[in-house]
Amino acid sequence: MREAFANKNLEYVCKYKECSELDKIKIKYGMEVLYTIITKTIGILLISLILKTFKETIILMLLYTTLRLFAHGIHAHKSSQCWVASILCYGILPLLIKHFVIPLKCIIVFWIFAFICFLIWAPADTPKKPLINKKKRIFCKISTLISSIVLLTITITSNNNLLNNSIFYSLIMNIIAINPLTYKLFNIPFNNYKNFNKV
Repeated sequence: MREAFANKNLEYVCKYKECSELDKIKIKYGMEVLYTIITKTIGILLISLILKTFKETIILMLLYTTLRLFAHGIHAHKSSQCWVASILCYGILPLLIKHFVIPLKCIIVFWIFAFICFLIWAPADTPKKPLINKKKRIFCKISTLISSIVLLTITITSNNNLLNNSIFYSLIMNIIAINPLTYKLFNIPFNNYKNFNKV
């Protein structure tokens, strides 16, 4: 289905715009990513409705995505692996967010650990999308650090357990996504930009 969706949209774009082979590869990859995001999001939200964790899931998704936008991180080799990981994360973590309160001190201590991880590993690229531009890598790192500081500020100033718990678990998810051990576990190369001469 994903392949068919990508090919059909690629065909539509090429009808109205002249595309090089590189353009076609980029467009097809973009369409495959879009299809995965749409179908996965619908699936996750349906599960959250069944588990009655819709609000928790939405907040966790927004927080995780905000950090991941800059920190980047691992992508599964196969769509099935991505589905399994997403269902586990967005099925279990919202339940923990809803039913267990993380003490503020624990969140702050863990945030310090997370900040160090972001400082060392973010942004973490992938073989299909290596961050070969040095300025972009620096921008992403600074943006990740600033975003995490904003989240800490929200945590300290907020008395909302739902929000604070969601921030805590979004940090965990992002650290796992950019951790070199996670890459090694799934046999995916880390720091792929180093394979290119261009920076």
